[in-house]
Amino acid sequence: MISRIISAFESFTFKFLDFNGRATRLEYWCIIPTVWLCIFLMLPGDASEVWAHLLRREVPPLNPFHYGSIGLFLFTFIPRLSLTVRRLHDAGRSGKWVKLPFTAFTLGVVMSFGLLTSLPMADSSGLGPGLMVAGAVTASLSGGFWDALFNMAAIANAVNWGPVLEAMLGGAAQADPGAVLDQTGAMASHNPVAGYQYLFQIMLFGLGPFIALLLHLYFMLLPSDRSDSIHGTSPVQTPARGSSRHGHNAYAGYAYLTKRTDEEQIMLQAARKAQVRELYQSRVLSKPNG
Repeated sequence: MISRIISAFESFTFKFLDFNGRATRLEYWCIIPTVWLCIFLMLPGDASEVWAHLLRREVPPLNPFHYGSIGLFLFTFIPRLSLTVRRLHDAGRSGKWVKLPFTAFTLGVVMSFGLLTSLPMADSSGLGPGLMVAGAVTASLSGGFWDALFNMAAIANAVNWGPVLEAMLGGAAQADPGAVLDQTGAMASHNPVAGYQYLFQIMLFGLGPFIALLLHLYFMLLPSDRSDSIHGTSPVQTPARGSSRHGHNAYAGYAYLTKRTDEEQIMLQAARKAQVRELYQSRVLSKPNG
């Protein structure tokens, strides 16, 4: 098992531009979780460094490879992409399904942006809209992008977010989820096409990321397709028909040690015939040797 894990990391390193081969489940699940674990372990330190620069009103380093998480993400992007394509090929699927994680990420960003903007507006106390207006005014009164970012970081650092989040979440919890369905039903009764489009958009951005991730996970967990394809032979060899594990001769691999040439075989047969003839004459015919 250790040798197979080492071989998986070697394949990930030296086949980073191979989009036509095949990769087993072991190779994929040894590499991808390890890489993402390292990225997430380094992310808090990088985020705290950027936050410290903003609080000191300093521009943080703009080189992405200065940060371990971003640098590792960018450095392993192409190898991870090629490994995913090879895993799809090995599972008997098209490499075009590699776009599933990107689809999930895009839909997740849109859904997160919608939630972050709707949560303050759902606050009945007016605290959420007030914070949004204050942030917009601060950004507009600042001299440039970095000045606005410095001011917003200073304000965010000075605000006690515990009571603020508690008030916003409490107001959002009092919102009526059925109002969205009622609004959709009213829209569908007035304009069926617009109502169905609105419902489709809600389902797409709400369930789309989870469906895409589940489908991607299903493909990555599929066993290797034992049949050969244009992407190469199966890494899992199919046992020959009629072969039995119990009937296997453990010493069959050493037969080449006693293998003889054709001339040696003829000489051996002639010597055996002469020996049989001599024994026949001495034992059966009672003739003396010689």
